[in-house]
Amino acid sequence: KFMLDVLDFDMKNELVSTKSEYQRIDVYEVIRPRFNDLLSYRKSISNDGSYESLHPELYRPDRVVFLDGVMQSTLHGENAYHEALVHPGMFAHPNPSRVAIIGGGEGATLREVLKHKTVDTAVMIEIDEVMVNVSHEYIPSWSDCSPFSSSAWCVEDPRADVRYEDALAWFMDRFTEDGSKKDAGDDPFDVIVMDALDPQDNVPFAKALYDNIDFLRALYNSMTDNGVIVMQLGESPSLNDPADSFGIDENRAVITKLIDEVGFESMHIYEESHSGFGYPWSYLVAFKSYSNRVNWYLTEAEVEINIHGRILPDEEGKSTLQYFDGATMASYQVPHKGFETVFCRQVPMPEECIYFQGYRVRDDDNAPVTSFELKPSGEKGFGVYAKVDIPADYVLAQEESWKYIKVSPTTFEVIEEMEELVETFPAAEELNDISVGLHWYGCQNRVHGAPEYVIDTGIMTFVNHGCDGSANMGEIGVDDVVSEMTADVAAMPHAHGHISADSIHHVAIDRHLNQYMTGADYSMRDIKAGEELLNNYLGFTGEPEDWERDVKILREWCTGTPTKKEE
Repeated sequence: KFMLDVLDFDMKNELVSTKSEYQRIDVYEVIRPRFNDLLSYRKSISNDGSYESLHPELYRPDRVVFLDGVMQSTLHGENAYHEALVHPGMFAHPNPSRVAIIGGGEGATLREVLKHKTVDTAVMIEIDEVMVNVSHEYIPSWSDCSPFSSSAWCVEDPRADVRYEDALAWFMDRFTEDGSKKDAGDDPFDVIVMDALDPQDNVPFAKALYDNIDFLRALYNSMTDNGVIVMQLGESPSLNDPADSFGIDENRAVITKLIDEVGFESMHIYEESHSGFGYPWSYLVAFKSYSNRVNWYLTEAEVEINIHGRILPDEEGKSTLQYFDGATMASYQVPHKGFETVFCRQVPMPEECIYFQGYRVRDDDNAPVTSFELKPSGEKGFGVYAKVDIPADYVLAQEESWKYIKVSPTTFEVIEEMEELVETFPAAEELNDISVGLHWYGCQNRVHGAPEYVIDTGIMTFVNHGCDGSANMGEIGVDDVVSEMTADVAAMPHAHGHISADSIHHVAIDRHLNQYMTGADYSMRDIKAGEELLNNYLGFTGEPEDWERDVKILREWCTGTPTKKEE
């Protein structure tokens, strides 16, 4: 259809058109005047000393691959597409050794996986051997591993295990309870990459891939405890699209629901706009362990360090990545506005769409910072008091909520290492004050996968603890937090410190994480002028290791009676 629709080619050559047992395969070589022109190409293959002849790689014709008439990838966009498909998920795992690829007949997904020096085995399960061989002949750069491997063809790399089988049956035979080959001794996978049909394809096999909880459960069972799965989800949604459940993207809605149901603990949507399809392309990554979020949200510099340490270089010592880097990864960490818009068109609308789509700034439901003052508060030192009456469900000093200090999980890890240093060098004892200050003035959470802190630097940092459930303010849902008097010291509530939502698919929260962490202080009931604002400090504890200590300290503080030591 693409080749028929676009009639303004400067060049269009059919390189191959063949049929396998499973599909029709077409590869064309084209020059589109929108991106290039025939004259420049001809100069690039001359020896006239022109810029074009000195940089022929910039003017070569594009190659376009079709399966059953549907575009799969292009020479000019395949690096962006395949690097976006593979590397975000691979770097979300700390040490991916065994990787499975579902589909990937062009060989480019295998190429990108093999660039990771941590990989010992890459099992590629592709049903169509003809597709693999046609790709090797007509689009050889897709599967060229020569820059970093002893094997020019990625399929022949000693770490590659290519199996020409039905991937759906392969996994279900091995990793379901009634699978006929479940005792075959297959080791679990650290990462699974699905490079198969688009979920929008109107064919039965697309439904079998994306609307099949038994298959997805088999994938889940085949993964290590901190396993990662990543898949492409077709064309990205636009601002004008309906909710996924009510359009051609129904399979995308189904797969996100099933990923939640089978037990994955975190899920992220991202897109890449340079894949050569004419519109942005979407991807999904899901983590079996919530802790993988730490690597997903690493800073640009941290990602660059990981790339340098893990990606195999070429013979000149240069990176073999063409597109993916730390800045690119940073762009994947925040879902595009189109994802959020379509997500919030669900029926009923997810609650987070109400609270986290931008700040609530209407005068009739926000108590500005001028509504509060800092005053002495008995033995507590200072406290924050209301200067005016504040109704329930008001946002409190929202305009000040962006004034905070954030200590990321990796930074907090360094602080903990400093505490160990104090044991060796007592002169550095004052370093302990950093962690003490973080713990009692900051809000601890695990939003990014491991312990981190956010410290309010405005007036609200002086809000005191409300004993025995007397808190009158807090974050959304804080009224569900137990008090220090009713808490089980041996069991921290599971939701503490994690993102609180009905599903792990919460695009609106992912798009506004900083606001989620800092901008949602509410009045839980009517607060009278002159009344002190009180929060529940247990709501700031996000680590089970800290729970018992914090409960006991707050009980002592509230009752004035030291907690009895257990014998």
